[in-house]
Amino acid sequence: MIQSPPRAYLVVLRHVLVAQDLAQAIADWDPAAGAQGRRLLARDAAEGLGLLDGVEALAVAFVAEPPERFRTSRLAGAIAARGGRAVLMGEAAEAAPDGYPVLARPFATADVHALLARLRR
Repeated sequence: MIQSPPRAYLVVLRHVLVAQDLAQAIADWDPAAGAQGRRLLARDAAEGLGLLDGVEALAVAFVAEPPERFRTSRLAGAIAARGGRAVLMGEAAEAAPDGYPVLARPFATADVHALLARLRR
């Protein structure tokens, strides 16, 4: 049986502590995500693109970007090319999600788990 490559999770958020909390919530929901290289944390889109080099499969990317900027970005294309789903964060995304799932602030671990479960379906 051929196994598919392990799926990674990307968090693009300039607030390091919030990004680490989000990464921990992801690992709590998907224990396999706790493996090295499965939770990728970046401060901006350019760093996120760099982290995706060599990543074959992406589960979900949490990105703090306005929908109108994200939609046509290279990061959006890289996420989609790896089979990932984008979840937007931030004031602009909360105000007008433009079809994207949004992780609204403030959020708790249970909110992250519920969103991940919804995206898995």
